[in-house]
Amino acid sequence: MNFRSVLYIIGLLISTLGCMMFIPAMFDLLNNHQEWRIFASTGIISFLMGITIILAFRNKNTKIGSKETFLLSVLSWIFLAGISALPLYLSNLNLSYTDAFFEATSGITTTGSTILTNIENASKGLLIWRSILQWLGGIGIIVMAVAALPLLHMSGFQLFFSEQAEPPDKLKERVKNLATSIIMIYTFFTFVCALLLYLAGMPLFDSICHAMTTIATGGYSTQNASIGHYENISIEIVIILGMIMASLPFILYVKTFNNNIKSIFADKQVKGFLLLTLLSVFIIAIWLNAKLNINFIEAIRISAFNVISIITGTGYSTTDFSKWGGFAIGLLFICMLIGGCTGSTTGGIKIFRIQILFKVIIQQIQKIIRPHQIVKITYSKALIDDKTTLAILALVFLFIASVFIIAAILYFMGLDLLTSFSAAATSIAVVGPGLSSEIGPLGNFSSLPDQAKWTLSAAMIIGRLEFLAVLIILMPSFWRR
Repeated sequence: MNFRSVLYIIGLLISTLGCMMFIPAMFDLLNNHQEWRIFASTGIISFLMGITIILAFRNKNTKIGSKETFLLSVLSWIFLAGISALPLYLSNLNLSYTDAFFEATSGITTTGSTILTNIENASKGLLIWRSILQWLGGIGIIVMAVAALPLLHMSGFQLFFSEQAEPPDKLKERVKNLATSIIMIYTFFTFVCALLLYLAGMPLFDSICHAMTTIATGGYSTQNASIGHYENISIEIVIILGMIMASLPFILYVKTFNNNIKSIFADKQVKGFLLLTLLSVFIIAIWLNAKLNINFIEAIRISAFNVISIITGTGYSTTDFSKWGGFAIGLLFICMLIGGCTGSTTGGIKIFRIQILFKVIIQQIQKIIRPHQIVKITYSKALIDDKTTLAILALVFLFIASVFIIAAILYFMGLDLLTSFSAAATSIAVVGPGLSSEIGPLGNFSSLPDQAKWTLSAAMIIGRLEFLAVLIILMPSFWRR
């Protein structure tokens, strides 16, 4: 294990985070708000801390192998969440460090769960800081998906990289170029989303904040009532399009910009995601029309925004969907678990893995019918090997098991059953609001006990890292030479 390289990169991340703190400091300074001193001081401290780590562990041969990648993936989220919580803790919001860490973790993992009871009273610096955390987290998720998850054989990126066909140096260069292209596209989408929101009637500051949290599928809003505050269908349409765009594989956008526009529309994962989303929207709309007597056109509008927000893991809302009834809540719970596409900023199990799971079921049925037939699993004309299949099955099992384990822990802490399960699911799937009235779209997590907040913070990090990366570094064999 090359600890020097791991700590060197963590130092780079901490110093970068410190520099980003000067952005909210400028917002508060321009608005004559005293919070700018907190952001400026914590920014300087964080920057100097990062520089100190960089100088202490600088190495000419910065080697990052698979072991270092796994360890770096886990430690970076923990360190960044802990440091980004400092401005929240020191602000005039009077938060405990537990609450500040929960809010920062929810931000950096793009979950979107919040403990703030009156968001509109926060300074503009604090509001932009929450959005920056989610935006940075979104970039980190995509880069991790490109660089780290293929090592786990469970992300679907083996379909894009052929490690056996290319020398290691060429493969690393390809990954580096791909990550750079994705970051540029991610930034471009954010700029376009902000511009469209502003043209649709949203104030400029709110447009910037919501653009960052839309493309990151994070869901932090500058209003207590989230997007429902604006009551503007144009704003809802822009955000719907932004959430869908952010839920598709960013690697396909790179192919599209390289004159292969058919890549997105020909992708099985994209087709499956869009089909599932449309089906869920229409089913919920029919339910709202039949059971709650909502006009069908209005039901389509309400259903489209809130269902897409849940399935993409964004967490925005325009209404209190916790009051839609048992069937609707059950369907939203399933959407919450499934999530979007691999290589996007969304959470959940991901469409790719659900599709592979169904192929495995069909394969087993065919083997029972024809025992001597050799049945191979293919996806987009690529052969899925047993290593990838087993890793996906393990992840799906760990995902479901984690929801039950976290829910059981929360239930024994005194939370009711619906709150426990929806809080566990929304944290593991990094969605945001729960499905009960307490932690639903019009509620927040402030009333939960501190032990529950720490549990959910850990669940958000584990869910964002997709389980196996955490389990790998906990294995004794990982640390042996």
